[in-house]
Amino acid sequence: MQKATMIADQAGACLSFKQGVIILEQPGGACHRVGIDSIKQILVTADLYLSSRLIDSCLAAGVSLVILPGRPREPARHLFPQAQGALWVRLAQYSAYLDEAQRLAVAQSFVVSKIKAQAECLRQHGVHLPLEDVLASVQKTTEIGRLLGVEGASTARYFNQWANLHDPAWGFQGRSRRPPRDPVNSLMSLGYTLVCHAVGRIATRDGFEAALGFLHAPASGRPSLALDLIEPLRPWVDEWVLTMMRADDGFRLEDFKTDPENGCRLTKEASGRFFQRWYTGAEPWLEHVAREHLDALRTMLGLKLDKRVRALFES
Repeated sequence: MQKATMIADQAGACLSFKQGVIILEQPGGACHRVGIDSIKQILVTADLYLSSRLIDSCLAAGVSLVILPGRPREPARHLFPQAQGALWVRLAQYSAYLDEAQRLAVAQSFVVSKIKAQAECLRQHGVHLPLEDVLASVQKTTEIGRLLGVEGASTARYFNQWANLHDPAWGFQGRSRRPPRDPVNSLMSLGYTLVCHAVGRIATRDGFEAALGFLHAPASGRPSLALDLIEPLRPWVDEWVLTMMRADDGFRLEDFKTDPENGCRLTKEASGRFFQRWYTGAEPWLEHVAREHLDALRTMLGLKLDKRVRALFES
């Protein structure tokens, strides 16, 4: 059975848990009950009450929670179930992180995959982005700081081209965040947050430590490994946003509200349409691609081990 995403988007609501059932009580009196075994994640988009028992029960059952920020300058909060079993996976991850050469090699692989994905997305729209020089720069880097500089320059070049693909009425002139300043950036930021959560959920389920990244340094509350893994996926989020903006039944300027302090955000009604399309269309495909990148990471970390060796770590 394919598990669903629960969206809690009404301020003042209450989410609690009792006897295997998640209970959502709305301020108006409506009450919804959903078995926890049918849920894979809970998305919280409003100021509401979450019982401690609900949070504990969700994490124990492998259900993750993502809480979108009430203030646009704050990051989303991701609560992933603790990685269970597969200790050998985390040992390999820690070992690679502590080895400077291996950490750099893994980080370079994420950047290379991202740059190639950027070029492929643009190519589909008739825009040719030369790769040779920038890929050579990636391979020549000898430290993470310089690698981030190369990645940043490549992404700036990419978005300079991307701006020409959107209708000027959207006001997109390049990437802006916290807060996003136009509808395109608003949807990109939301998409990046959701795919980060999906990837982090998959990675922790497979035994990885979501907080320990290679390209992104560990920081309090940051799912650094998930941020690493979504780098090659970001261009495909951009592509999906462009498709939504161009679709006859896509988004319109009136679907967004903008102010100087909070930036640009979807209206509540439009948010519902966004989530419906994201969770039924974009996320399943992106999860499939994310698993391919996780497989590549396992290979780089030497995790294609003999079953007898795995048994030693897992016993």
